[in-house]
Amino acid sequence: MKNIGLSEKLVDKLKFVEGEELSEKILNLLEANALMKLKECEEQIFVFESKYGMDFENFKKAWEKGNIKGKHSHEVERNFMEWEGFESERKKWLDALFDIKVKG
Repeated sequence: MKNIGLSEKLVDKLKFVEGEELSEKILNLLEANALMKLKECEEQIFVFESKYGMDFENFKKAWEKGNIKGKHSHEVERNFMEWEGFESERKKWLDALFDIKVKG
């Protein structure tokens, strides 16, 4: 366990965060942040899923088979890269939430 120093001003602001102990309050803040980031990723993923009518795995398979119209256009290539990035980031935030909830 590591000890950290917090200013009185910061400790005072933490009184609005759920939890009895400071460590519980910090875990709650971390969880809330991870949930917010996860939601942002999922909103972006939903935009791509709606646009292409499929999830990323199916889009990637169709891409590899050459079944995506305009595959080499700037827009579609950029969508692919951004979508892949959001999928990766989504996994990162899910893993973080798992760590926060299970490992504390």
